[in-house]
Amino acid sequence: MDNGKDGNPLQQLRSLLASGESNEDLLLQFTDLFPALIYVYDAEKKKLRYINKRITDLLGYEWEDVSKWNNDLSELVFSEDRPLVEAELKKYYGLEGHSSHSYNCRLLHKGGDFRYFKTVGTVLRRTEGGSAESMLFLAQDITEQVKGEQEKLAAYALMDETEKMLRMGMWNLDLNSDKMEWSDGMYDLMGYTREEMPVVTHSFYLGHLLENERELVKEKLEESFETGNELRADYSILRKDGSRLFVNSLGKPVRDESGKVISVNGINRDISSQYLQNLEYKANKDMLKQTEQMLRYGVFIWDLQADIAQWTEGLFNIFEMEGVTRQAIINTSWYQSHVLEEDLPRFREALDKAMTDHGTWECDYSIITAKGNLKSVHSIGNIIKTSHGEPVRMVGITRDITSFKKTENELNRNLRELNRSNMELEEFAYAASHDMQEPLRKITTFGSRLKNKYSSLLNEEGRMYIDRMQIASENMRTLIDNLLELSRVSRTIQIFMPVQLDKIVQDSLSDMEITIDETKAEIIIHPLPAIEGIPSQLRQMFTNLISNALKFRKPEIRPFIEISSMRLGKKAKEEHYLLPDRNYIQIDIADNGIGFDQEYENRIFQIFQRLHGKSEYAGSGIGLAICKRIAERHQGLISAKGEEGKGAIFSIILPENQ
Repeated sequence: MDNGKDGNPLQQLRSLLASGESNEDLLLQFTDLFPALIYVYDAEKKKLRYINKRITDLLGYEWEDVSKWNNDLSELVFSEDRPLVEAELKKYYGLEGHSSHSYNCRLLHKGGDFRYFKTVGTVLRRTEGGSAESMLFLAQDITEQVKGEQEKLAAYALMDETEKMLRMGMWNLDLNSDKMEWSDGMYDLMGYTREEMPVVTHSFYLGHLLENERELVKEKLEESFETGNELRADYSILRKDGSRLFVNSLGKPVRDESGKVISVNGINRDISSQYLQNLEYKANKDMLKQTEQMLRYGVFIWDLQADIAQWTEGLFNIFEMEGVTRQAIINTSWYQSHVLEEDLPRFREALDKAMTDHGTWECDYSIITAKGNLKSVHSIGNIIKTSHGEPVRMVGITRDITSFKKTENELNRNLRELNRSNMELEEFAYAASHDMQEPLRKITTFGSRLKNKYSSLLNEEGRMYIDRMQIASENMRTLIDNLLELSRVSRTIQIFMPVQLDKIVQDSLSDMEITIDETKAEIIIHPLPAIEGIPSQLRQMFTNLISNALKFRKPEIRPFIEISSMRLGKKAKEEHYLLPDRNYIQIDIADNGIGFDQEYENRIFQIFQRLHGKSEYAGSGIGLAICKRIAERHQGLISAKGEEGKGAIFSIILPENQ
């Protein structure tokens, strides 16, 4: 409530109206000159007794309109504000002396809208008992002021929303006091509330920066003070909760009338997401660069419509382009000018076919680099089409295969040399073995004749020498036969055909029927599949393996042999380094014989290698070497697992189809 004072227009008007000394008409005309609504309210009848003509200027009503309201003040009040006005009017009944009271409300305009008014009132006359008889009110139009405040609040709200949405905050730094003013967004960025930190200094803010970044910000701020230029800096800040943000800070100096910088207005924007993305992008770019260098490749994107290609670092390195040479416009004509002339027809043919078929372009060719060096490269690219099927880009890689080609050529050359050497060795072994048969036959023949005709003339020692000579000759014959058989595995050109392994094994058992009967061996054969192979060689391989199982049996124990098979899965193929797109069969031949020490697994497949003396077990030491050669001839492999005294398992892995 307000106390009445002589300088108050409302109190002066109240005194004038209450005195009754002046002409009433003159007073009413005087109130019409006021730039505000003036009305008298009958406190006892609760009716409007008088209102000045400003009601027409401010609200558009004529006196006739007012008379229709039956002097009801509430008709002038906006419906939503009527409870408020009724409550405020009750307060005037309690006013003492010349005190006044004010309130704000909305009054209806005749045009249907409303306007804001500030109403100040006081008791005009009192009854003999001292209660209010009439009241005087002065209502001033404050619509523009209220709208200005509303727009200001809306602007602040919009600014707050903008700061939250853009993760930014505004600040002002006063250079004289070192004090900073923060917006709500700035408080959010720092993790504080305005209530807990009503006063913020620049020193406090700098305390949230890393030491090296703090010095950087100080230097840039001092530079901004001295030059008047904008402050720009990217750095990290430590929030109240200990988390770290990366911000972009932009500040603009404010000068006084003399041109001196007195403060800085600025914005901090949270760029943590972009900063981390940039770090990730840089890391990925560096990793791509290192990968391209390590694997010697580069990526290209070829705009087919504009005929311009973009390259990564790796391709520039392959073409040995440095400095200004990298500024060349890379198009079809430029690229083909660097392709070796003799490879151009093949290059163009592959490219034209990819363009026609909208398929994959792949080609090996040679290039001449910017430094004049010759390199072999392999390119592969996929065409990207629009939704209408129109080719617009080709994306692919080009790899430097110069060293690979060099190694490949050296391997092929070494392989040819190795094959030639092996062929010569096999031919020599075949020829030597074949040529040794005739003198061996003569030794055997003459030895037999010597024994038959002159045995009686020799003493016991002489006859022993002849027997040992004949045994040695027979061993030599067996060895020569085995050598010839080993040579034939690689020398003979035979056709692969479908082979039922069940029948092959049965044929092998028929060849050893007598030995099987003599040893009373038990042989179990599980169903075996059909594969593509050379029947005679497979039969020899099974014969050698089963014969070994019978030969190296335990004394006084009945031999047991089990033959089974299975198809190899993905993991087994990987373990044996086999082709993943081919089907392989593993055949196992297990026995209960004397076994062997596993450390000799590789040795037993070498030619002439024996783990036991000839006196213990007969043989030339070539049988398993022949099995190994047959398995390899069928693009397969053979291995063995054993334990002394506990038998052995020989495993042959062969492809189903050659």
